[in-house]
Amino acid sequence: MKYSRRNFAFLLPALVTASASAQGTAPTAAPPAADNPVEKLPVIKTRSYIYKDLAVTTNGQNRQRRMFTAKTHTGFKIESHQSDIAPGEVNHPPHQHLREEMMLIREGTMELTISGKPYRLGPGDVGVIGSNEMHNAKNVGTTRAEYFIVNIGRDDV
Repeated sequence: MKYSRRNFAFLLPALVTASASAQGTAPTAAPPAADNPVEKLPVIKTRSYIYKDLAVTTNGQNRQRRMFTAKTHTGFKIESHQSDIAPGEVNHPPHQHLREEMMLIREGTMELTISGKPYRLGPGDVGVIGSNEMHNAKNVGTTRAEYFIVNIGRDDV
């Protein structure tokens, strides 16, 4: 069976959650990854994150839904959230962090800039941001853009 990048983008959050399937119940929502040392985080457990049930926070015209901040059974910090960015808006100022990150586009057109190089991403596309690379993204389309972020790794080592 063939899978497209779009299939992968929709499946990855479920795969990340399913990978912890033998771990029991899920952690509750936690603050952003940088706010918690990994030792204090719960181990990620099996559960689903239903889009319509996720709490929405707003920042100007942009919206975000946090799913989890936890650690894997091997001690890696893992975090995921969904963002909804208005046309012409950026997700946040350029920044960098030690952990690696993936941006999985659900709808719209984002320009992900990593270390000064722009990458145009649309539905089903995935951008990978390496450790300590300066990055941010802008909605360069004419409609709202929605994407998921999945990041793994520690920022405190």
